[in-house]
Amino acid sequence: MHIPDGFLNNSLTVGLLSGASVMFGCCLKRVHKIATAASSIASGSNGSTGVCTFEFFNGTNEYIQKLTIIAMWVFSSQMFNIPVQSKISAHLIGGVFTAVIVGPFAGFLVISSVLIVQSTFFSDGGILALGANIFNMAFIGSFISYYVYKAVARENYYLAILVSCLFSVLSAAFFCLIELSVSGIVHFSSSFKNMMCLHLIVALLETVITIVLLWLLKFICK
Repeated sequence: MHIPDGFLNNSLTVGLLSGASVMFGCCLKRVHKIATAASSIASGSNGSTGVCTFEFFNGTNEYIQKLTIIAMWVFSSQMFNIPVQSKISAHLIGGVFTAVIVGPFAGFLVISSVLIVQSTFFSDGGILALGANIFNMAFIGSFISYYVYKAVARENYYLAILVSCLFSVLSAAFFCLIELSVSGIVHFSSSFKNMMCLHLIVALLETVITIVLLWLLKFICK
């Protein structure tokens, strides 16, 4: 799902990169406020960050440590790639797992930061294509997917994980396919079936892993 440089047309590349930069700045500002609130709560103030499923953030330092640990897990999970076509690959995203724990804004930052490190130091996805990759995996795969999770979680927690993981992976793959087809790299109709079928398997695998990890975290933090 990592799109390398040279695959997207210039207008799409610039537009998505600009949008991702603006979103990154907004989320960074929001997470700073959340970290400050976490510090206030730890010192005895009343209030709640309202973003964490499991209440185990005792101050700013611990909050940042948890973000770092989650980022390391997402980074390692995304390094296992399944080739799809040319230099395009399928892999776990970790967007729902991240957003459920730390909220959509921090989730966006974590996934975006992982993508930036991967493209800069490991040539996994293009630097100029970062806007598209961040849009697909951080914005759609984590930020928007969090609200899908929240909507369904009112009825059933495990169903919410399943639906949000399916939405996260399949929607990210779908938009990736649209971007490639608009840029003339692939033919949408001929590539749709293979792209979606492979990512359906990835989505189901991500659902199982997400449920297990969230259960372990909930058990550890009791």
